[in-house]
Amino acid sequence: TNHHGTKEVVRACLNHGVRRIIFPSTTSIYGPINGVAREDCDRSELTPQSPYAASKLAAEDEILEATYRGELSGIVLRFGTIFGPSPGMRFHTAINKFIFHAVTGRPLTIWSEAANLVRPYLALDDGVKAIEFTLQRPDITGQILNVVTINASLDRIIDEVRRNAPNLKTSYTHTRMLNQVSYEVDDSKIRQLGFAYSGDIRVGIQETFRMLGSLKAA
Repeated sequence: TNHHGTKEVVRACLNHGVRRIIFPSTTSIYGPINGVAREDCDRSELTPQSPYAASKLAAEDEILEATYRGELSGIVLRFGTIFGPSPGMRFHTAINKFIFHAVTGRPLTIWSEAANLVRPYLALDDGVKAIEFTLQRPDITGQILNVVTINASLDRIIDEVRRNAPNLKTSYTHTRMLNQVSYEVDDSKIRQLGFAYSGDIRVGIQETFRMLGSLKAA
């Protein structure tokens, strides 16, 4: 779906005269990287650690190659891991999964060596704002932009979750979990274009707890 589905969308756009595509990708395409991850890092440095990330990177290539050929006006937004409440929340990513476990009284299972791992996170509202921002900037084309509200360690995430669930229990495993790599993402490029963030990880976690509060009784 991520790769071949995007390829079909590109083909449909070309067939029907649609020239602008804004593609929500993922910072997971970076994988473990030396230093800070930036949009202009060499393609050979990208080491996606999951099929999801690899397929997203392949989808980026489809859009950018069509743009470089002059067939499309494409832009790639590399989103950090989304947090914050929404009507269609998913609970397989770190923050949302931790909150769901905390609300339902389940312990958090953490890879014992992961406490200091740093990952990029994105408030849902900031992701929406980034799409709106690029819609209003037709001059931005052929660009890759990182969109990240905060780079935070796993310890920081657990601390923020614990603020809302003081009795939170944690259990540790020595088995490395999928995609448990540490990297920090630089988002100065989109900031320099004039984009301003409004998301806050503490507020996003509080609001998610508030939305899921009814699960406590269950």
